[in-house]
Amino acid sequence: MQTQSKLALGSVMALIGAAGLILGPVIGLAALGRPWSFIAGFVVGIIGGLGVALSMAGLVERRRGE
Repeated sequence: MQTQSKLALGSVMALIGAAGLILGPVIGLAALGRPWSFIAGFVVGIIGGLGVALSMAGLVERRRGE
């Protein structure tokens, strides 16, 4: 995957994760009594974490000039 693609995809995924963390309690993702809310919160967390890691990898590659 190219550096620009990593940055773009990582930024979008991190934005989705951040929006999920902010809006999650409002729409009920924090209610762990229901299994679907737990799964949705878990998926939002995974997407956000992968997005941050992918963005950071793209920034490191850009800095190195690869």
